[in-house]
This record gives sequence, C-alpha cells and structure tokens, in this order.
Amino acid sequence: MRKTHHLRLLSLAALACFTAVGQGFAQPMAPKPQGKFNQWAYKDPATDSIAGISLDKAYKLLQGRKSVPVTVGVVDSGIDIAHEDLRDVVWVNPKETPGNNVDDDKNGYVDDVNGWNFMGAKDGTTYESDQDELGQIYTIWGPKYDKANPEKLSAKEKKEYDIYQKAKARYAQSRLKSELWKVAIRDTANFNRGISQVVAALKGKPFARTSLSAAEVGTDSAALGAKSILDEVFSPDLGSFEYMAFALKASFQRLKPILLSEAEKAYNPGSDARKAVGDDPANPNERYYGSPKLIIGESEELAMHGSHVAGIIGAKRGNNIGVDGVADNVRLMMVGVVPSGGDERDKDVANGIRYAVDNGAKVINMSFGKRFSPYKDAVDAAIRYAEEKDVLLVHAAGNDGQNVDSLANYPRPEYEDGRVAKNFISVGNSTMRFGKGLPASSSNYGQQKVDLFAPGTDIDNTTPHNGYQSLTGTSMAAPCVAGVAALLRSYFPNLTAVQVKEILMKSSYKPDMLVRLPGRTGGSLVKFSTLSKSGGIVNAAEAVELAMTYK
Repeated sequence: MRKTHHLRLLSLAALACFTAVGQGFAQPMAPKPQGKFNQWAYKDPATDSIAGISLDKAYKLLQGRKSVPVTVGVVDSGIDIAHEDLRDVVWVNPKETPGNNVDDDKNGYVDDVNGWNFMGAKDGTTYESDQDELGQIYTIWGPKYDKANPEKLSAKEKKEYDIYQKAKARYAQSRLKSELWKVAIRDTANFNRGISQVVAALKGKPFARTSLSAAEVGTDSAALGAKSILDEVFSPDLGSFEYMAFALKASFQRLKPILLSEAEKAYNPGSDARKAVGDDPANPNERYYGSPKLIIGESEELAMHGSHVAGIIGAKRGNNIGVDGVADNVRLMMVGVVPSGGDERDKDVANGIRYAVDNGAKVINMSFGKRFSPYKDAVDAAIRYAEEKDVLLVHAAGNDGQNVDSLANYPRPEYEDGRVAKNFISVGNSTMRFGKGLPASSSNYGQQKVDLFAPGTDIDNTTPHNGYQSLTGTSMAAPCVAGVAALLRSYFPNLTAVQVKEILMKSSYKPDMLVRLPGRTGGSLVKFSTLSKSGGIVNAAEAVELAMTYK
C-alpha cells in the first residue's frame, strides 16, 4: 500500500532486493500492446494452477446479464485522470459545470467535476510529502500537552494526552533514526563503508533479523545508519547479508532520494507542507478545503499510487490499450488524501470517505494505513456514515509482515463503543504460486482482523503520464477486492454492501496447504486458513455464482 504502512517503505526493500537482479518491482515499463502485460491475477486456481481470482471465468458466467454503472471512490494519492487507460472510466459529476467557479450542486466543493483533492491548494498544486503521523501529533499537540498536568485534563484531553505521550516516545526514536540515515547516505562512499562495516560484524552469524539487531557496530554514525537501513529492508527471501549489501549498494542512487525524504520530511516538526492547503490541521471537523484539481506535472510519484490502484479496479477493459481492470462498468472517483511521503491525516480520510459517499460511491478503496489515529472519532463517524448509506469500504491490511490481531492499524472497523462496522473488509496480499510462499512475506495477517487475501504481488497496472509499472503490496490486493465488489454491485445491483462482503468471504478460494508465516524472520509453517477470517483468496467466479442465489 505505497501506503498500508507503507508501500513507500516496502519499496525500499523492493528496490534493494530486485534492482540488482533485474526483476521488475516498481520498474517503469513502456506501454505495450493489449495482452502483453502479465495479468496473472485473473487466472483460475483449478484450471491454471495459478492463485488468481477466476475473473475470466466470472465474465463467462455473466454473459448476457445486464449491468449498471457503479461508482468507486479511490481514496488515495490522486489519479491521473488523463491516462489513456483510465480517462474513459473516470467519474464525472453530472451536477457540476466544469470551470465556471460555481458550486453548481451546492455540496460545498466548487467545480468538483471528477472528484476532490483534500491535499491541494486552491490552484491544484499539491505537496508530495507530509509529516509522519508521529510528527503530526508532535507538532499539533506538543504545545498543549508537553508540559500538561494530566490530573487537570478533561476526559477527552486525557485521551489525547495519552496518545501524545506514546507518539512522543516513538517520535524521539524516529528522529534518531532519521539523523543516522542522513549520515549514512551522505555520499556513495560513506554509504558503502557503513554497509560493509555492518556486514563484517555479521560474518558467521545466522541470516536472521535477530542477528542484525544484535550486531555490534560501535558508535560510527554511518554504520549505525546502515544497520538501521538494513533492518528496514531485511527479508528472509534475500538469502544472505552479503547479497543484501550488494543489492543496496547497487541501488544506492535510486534509494537515496527515498531515504532522504524519509529522513528529512516525514519527521520534521517544522514542516509546512500543509500550509498551502489553507486549513486548520488541528480541527478535525473542518470540511470544505482543498481543490478539485490534482496537478501532477512532471512528478510521477504524486499520483502514482492512486493511478495504479485505480487501474486495478477498473482500467478500461477491451480497448486494446495497456491493461484490463477487474470491473467492466465502473466510474472511478478521484479523492486525494494520501501524500507520497509521510502519513495521511485523519481529517482528510474522514472527509474523503464522506465525499465519496455523498457523491454516489457504492464501493470505496482505501490502500493506506498507520499506527496512530489521533482523530479516530472523526474517521469512525465517517465509517459509520458509509455503513448507514450502504457503502462498502475495502482496506489494505498493511505491509509489515505482522499479525494485526494484536497490533494497532488504522483505519479499522472497531468503533469506540465496541461495535464493529459490517461494511468494512480488510485484505492481505497473496502471490501467484501455490505453496509455502502463497502469502506475501510482507503482508500483514490475522484470523480476526484480516478478512481475506487477494493477488497483490508483481501487479502490472497504470501509472501517471500513460505509464505502466509492476508494484507489490496489500495496496494492490485491496483494489482487486474492490474491483470484484464493484463487479457484484454492477451486475447484482440489489445486493447490499453487507451482502457483498458476505459473498466475498463465503466464496473465497480456500487452499488447504501449509505456508510460510509472513514476516522478516523466516516464518514457521502454518495453515493458510489461519491467516485470515475467511481463510481464503477472493474468487470472482465463485462470488458471481453465489450472488446468483441471492434474491
């Protein structure tokens, strides 16, 4: 999920892991003729022996059946609405006259013809990187709670105070990491020296993250920073510390700007990236700010994530251009809330959900996530609003390789009163091949908090400026599910959001096999069925067959 805690961090591992051996993770690809992209996710598990979603089979079952257009809210980093494979399926507000600077539909958002950008200045210029959530909390609440007496605070303030104290402790650790990273990546020679020093300290030690954590590298800042970077990208699939070092060194020039962005911007308490938007970041109830535009310019990063997600859901099918999306009768609504670097803000997430609901979305995809949610009440209210309006929310489970049953991960369907939203579905990332590596090693999992898995590894799809790239993460798995959900709501329009979720869960393909537990430590073998609530992978054909039985 770039995001989903976070695809940007996952990209560090990907660049390090794959660039040196020439495999295509997040590698730019020139447009190719239809059918030349590897859309393995649409294959059938039984007939193709590939862990796909049986999409081609689903469309055969739907032949002769009428569909209705379904709007899908892509609450993300923004969409390149001019992309050759997306422009024909972009949502158009029928009540708004383009460019007249009048709020024709009186919804509070002027000229929102194709959606809304909650991160944009009035002219559509948009910051690429915001603070990490820790930095946001530190900046907004620090003046109020840093020296506050908790005994004199109201119940609401005490709740915020407790969040601030936890964030402050994590923030201090993150700031130290950032400073070490900046030293380590100062120049190529310094980076290579630091990496080599760490690998030398690991000589003869087992290839495990625990070995890396215990490695003694002295007080040299470059080595300490290199150790932290190695820890960030560690994966048991890489085989050796020597190979990790080789891959990182080979990828340094491409990694450096990403690492620098992480080090300098995400945790910077003085960051004023948000200033141009003109809102009050400390007011979660503020609704009307931002821009109807998302000016991408030459930067592909700004709308890369959202464009890729949008294409998975509904890139124009059968047009002999690029790729085919999952759903064939969708309208993709651009809702910008997620920066390329740093974390999305709760108020933007809440407003983004509400905007999509109010403008007719029946499915909303949310490929992002974080560990702190200072204004969770506002997000909860928006989720509850979507539930009341019969809108399905599809959320990426995250890319930490951890069990989220006992781990904070936001947004989430649990309300403060203990009730659980019934319109919320959380998605893990599965790979192409059946066997031990079926769940992606980076994917979060959880028998209570993750509902099902979907293809999210090496997914070819749309990126800005008519581009196409292969990306990996639960960010790619969630829109696969959102696409199937949109397909069901299009061909079976009487189904409710709750029924669609029920169908997706019941009809998921449930392979009976032992797999490697996701994570960075190598992973013990567990049953795939224990990694999610349904125990399965989304299956479009089975979902269609089951939907046909609903009245």
